[in-house]
Amino acid sequence: MQQNITVDTIPYQQLPLTGQFSVFELESFKTELAGIPHRHHDFQILWFTKAAGDHIVDFVTYELKNNTIFLLRPGQVHQLPAKGIFGFSITFTEKFYFTNKHERETLYDFTTLFDDSQEYAPIFISKPSAENLGMIITLMRQELSAQFEGSSSSVIKHYLNAFLLLAEREKKHNVANSPALLNHDPRIIQLRRLVDKHFRMEHQAGFYAQQFSLTPKRLNEITRDAISKTVTDMVHDRLVLEAKRQLAFSNRSVKEICYELGFEDPAYFSRFFRNHAGTSPHEFRETMFK
Repeated sequence: MQQNITVDTIPYQQLPLTGQFSVFELESFKTELAGIPHRHHDFQILWFTKAAGDHIVDFVTYELKNNTIFLLRPGQVHQLPAKGIFGFSITFTEKFYFTNKHERETLYDFTTLFDDSQEYAPIFISKPSAENLGMIITLMRQELSAQFEGSSSSVIKHYLNAFLLLAEREKKHNVANSPALLNHDPRIIQLRRLVDKHFRMEHQAGFYAQQFSLTPKRLNEITRDAISKTVTDMVHDRLVLEAKRQLAFSNRSVKEICYELGFEDPAYFSRFFRNHAGTSPHEFRETMFK
């Protein structure tokens, strides 16, 4: 993080969303948030066909390489180079993809691909797959420009489904990600969603176990088998991430952040943060803006 930028809230970048779906060339899209940390309201696929520099996603820096895909969930904070990136952005809402219950039961569940409860990593795309993905992008853009009433969204949805399935296949071919995918448990996705929704007020494993009608012990067995973490580990990871976001990108005091995240004692919150982040909240904030 090179830029000394502090704002009241982490900014949301407004993308050129056509209804609940958009696809555009990265090099042609410029906003005032280019090159600074921001987030999005919707799911975003970033396919870098040609790129150099760093892509920072929730405080982790990834070196950009050609033919690499990043998958971002709503609310994730990321920062791209202000220039020198080429490729495509596909943005869509969950409602666009799953219009009804039948589609949830029959379409590929893309949310498993966007899950980052396991170690997050970009997807490296082979040349043959890059050609196929490029053709799907072309078909998407043609369908958007044609704007056939009634049929357009349905056709685009199936193109998107094909794009995601190809991305998943490439992810499985990425050796580093294969073991985690083989141990995939859909309950981890559901749990991560619950943690995202309730982590500010619900810090105890018992609350989350109750949502599954399981004991905390049993839910911990499931999470350990799938991601080598306990439920409490997942909640603490989410608390620390949100604390880092607020410390880095807001003017809120440590005390305000403490209370917002459901802690009653600022001193305890500071100890909690140090134990997990290896530094105090004040030190972390100062480090971000050196």
